Amino acid sequence: MRILAQYVAREFLKFVCLLVVSFVAIYTIFDFIEKVDNFQEAQVPTSIMLSFFMLQVPEITVLMLPLTVLMATVLSLGLMSKRNEITALKSSGVSIFRFSLPILLLALAFTFASALINEGILPKTKARTNYIWDILVEKRPGRLYHKEKFWYKGRNSMYRVGYYDATSQTLSNVVYYRFDKNFDLTMRVDARRLHYLKDHWVFFNGLKQTLLPGGGYAAVPFKEMELKLPETPQDLTRIVKPSEEMDFSELARYVRKIDAEGYDTRRYRVDLQAKLSFPFVCLIMALWGIPLALFKEKGRSLAPGVVLGLGAALVYWVSFSYVRSIFGYSGVLPPFLAVWLPNGVFGLVGLWMLTSIRQ
Repeated sequence: MRILAQYVAREFLKFVCLLVVSFVAIYTIFDFIEKVDNFQEAQVPTSIMLSFFMLQVPEITVLMLPLTVLMATVLSLGLMSKRNEITALKSSGVSIFRFSLPILLLALAFTFASALINEGILPKTKARTNYIWDILVEKRPGRLYHKEKFWYKGRNSMYRVGYYDATSQTLSNVVYYRFDKNFDLTMRVDARRLHYLKDHWVFFNGLKQTLLPGGGYAAVPFKEMELKLPETPQDLTRIVKPSEEMDFSELARYVRKIDAEGYDTRRYRVDLQAKLSFPFVCLIMALWGIPLALFKEKGRSLAPGVVLGLGAALVYWVSFSYVRSIFGYSGVLPPFLAVWLPNGVFGLVGLWMLTSIRQ
């Protein structure tokens, strides 16, 4: 049995290596073709452009790994079935579960590997690629984070923001600084809350300080004040550090922080659960790949299994993204259910298909 396990594992890993390199290469080539003009127009050095695409490799690998596991399972077992090796094994009393166990164990190992990449590598590489694309290529204003307070550089202005809710277009615990062309501070506004209304911002519960002609500042408290600022909510959407740039522990701390301050944490709780659930797609895809490869024992082509596998991967990805964004972010489903429901449904269907194969 040990020799059999090594043989199945070797065949499976051979296809995994081939497919993951192919998928990453194809994705990178198309992404390069799409974005190379942007880099040239922004006059970004070639070394930075190449580092951008190299830094994307871990993210692309994690995204492609579930599809790789599915296709490697279908191809390795499908070829064994085509060569009548599966029939010989079953005639010898070896069950489907027994000879497919190495694939399931390896898929579980890829699940943990994907989780480790998500935690240890992706937050850093994603932050760097976002910086290259947003700041160096798209020339968008920069942002800084300090102890989970956000700084945003506007047009002759700076914002220090405690929290930004993109859904309601509301900023909380804000300090707004306005400068003249000599970078002298001409106005400072401290406000508990800012809300965007049509074409202007409304400041609530704060203090406005304005530079006087002879020097010094005039301070005026207010409960509600309107100001027309050049920055819009679209400009400020990047003021919040993306979940993808935070590891699990950092995101969990941020959720606890904004929850303690009374802000809506629903979106971040969904993303927090997604960091746990997505790596398990590798194991789920293996559960689907085994029955797709073995639903017909003799005289079959690999093409149906490959096509069905691609279709299953597409349906899963659409389901995961749709339920997460439509039902999770909107609050229709609790964060845990919105993220784990596709995994649960596809996992149960995969187990059912696996147990339905004639042993």
